[in-house]
Amino acid sequence: MKKEKGKAQAYFTVEASLVLPIVIASLVFTICFLLFCYNRCLMEQDVAMLSVRTASYGARSVGTMEPKIGAWQKEYLTDKYYAWEMEDYVMSYSGNKRTITRSGKLLMGDRLWKASAESEITRVQPVTFVRLCRRLDQNEEAKQ
Repeated sequence: MKKEKGKAQAYFTVEASLVLPIVIASLVFTICFLLFCYNRCLMEQDVAMLSVRTASYGARSVGTMEPKIGAWQKEYLTDKYYAWEMEDYVMSYSGNKRTITRSGKLLMGDRLWKASAESEITRVQPVTFVRLCRRLDQNEEAKQ
């Protein structure tokens, strides 16, 4: 076959025009998904740490707990979230149980990129904790 003058084979250009947008879109989606996972993990870690912190304070009312938690948040929690909008913590207390919930969303969309984290912790007295540990040890010895 002879190649005609003035005509070029353009199959490579057509393939590139179809493949390149798919590759770029998949890279953008992967980056967004990884940002979402990173921020969600940070949020879960912060909620868990805050629940442990509230249990260690031992305050019985929200009014006495709020200033301590606010001071701890200023010292520990920094601006480490990327492209992420956080809502405030929701704390509830019932007896020795403390439940902390927080939610947030990636700034790229409202529906698909939302997440929430919840942590519940029960505060026990040190004497009660030691007794529970001894009971567990005795049960283990009885089984053997």
